Amino acid sequence: MSTPETLTFPCAYPIKVVMRADAQLRASVDAIFVRHADAAVVAAATTRQSAQGNFSGVTYTIQARDAQHIAALFAELREIPGVLMVL
Repeated sequence: MSTPETLTFPCAYPIKVVMRADAQLRASVDAIFVRHADAAVVAAATTRQSAQGNFSGVTYTIQARDAQHIAALFAELREIPGVLMVL
């Protein structure tokens, strides 16, 4: 049995946020990424809409400093109503 791979920090770490399609919700999520990373992360984010346009999947790639940085970001994102998943 092999040991799981561990991350070496700092590293590029992609985070996908699945949320309801709403401009205010997206602005709230973007603001969290600006606080934890920077505006360039938000500018480089990629978005994919659901077939009916009710949901959005947005992938942000941050420079993670350590595991606590990632955990704090995930925790803050999960508190936002309308955010369905953080992967």
